[in-house]
Amino acid sequence: MSNVTVRVQFGASTSASDHLSAVVDDRAAGPNAGKTSFLPGDTAWFLVHRSEGIELKLDSSAGSIVGGDEVTLIKTEDISFENSAAGSLPVPAKAITSVLWIGRSLGGIKLGGDGLSLTADESGVAIARITYTCRAVSYGLVAPERVAGLVDFDVLVLITGSRPTTEVEEDA
Repeated sequence: MSNVTVRVQFGASTSASDHLSAVVDDRAAGPNAGKTSFLPGDTAWFLVHRSEGIELKLDSSAGSIVGGDEVTLIKTEDISFENSAAGSLPVPAKAITSVLWIGRSLGGIKLGGDGLSLTADESGVAIARITYTCRAVSYGLVAPERVAGLVDFDVLVLITGSRPTTEVEEDA
C-alpha cells in the first residue's frame, strides 16, 4: 500500500462553526504503538475529532473500517494570541486543565461553547501552552494485502459528518 488518503467533509446539515478532522493515532500507548507507516495487510488506526452532536459516516475504497470506540485524550498545544484576546484550539476540547504563559501573560483563559475558541482576560501578543482534555473516535483501516492484483496501491478513506435532522410534527 503506497498511500492512504483521508478526506473529511461535512454534509449540508452542518454549520460553519462545526469541526471535523482526522489524524493517524501516533500515541505510543495507542493501537499503532507509535507507528505512522503501514504495509499492505496492516490495520492503520486513526482518530476522528468532531464537534458535539456530529454524526459520522465512514467508507473506504478498499479494505474495511473497524472500531468506533470513543477515547479521551490529554493534549498540549502552544496557542498564539496575535494582538488579540482570542485564540483557537485545533480540535474541540472538553475542558482546559492548565495554562502556562510563555513570556507575557494575558491573564485567565475561557473556553468557548464550541470547544475551540479561547478568550484571554486581556488582549496582546502572547503564547499560551494549554493542556486540555478532548474526545476522539478511534477507527482502524484494515487494508488488504492486494487490490486488483497490485501490492502497491492507494486507499481512500472518506469521513462525512452531519447533524441529525429533526422532524417537526404538524398539528392535525
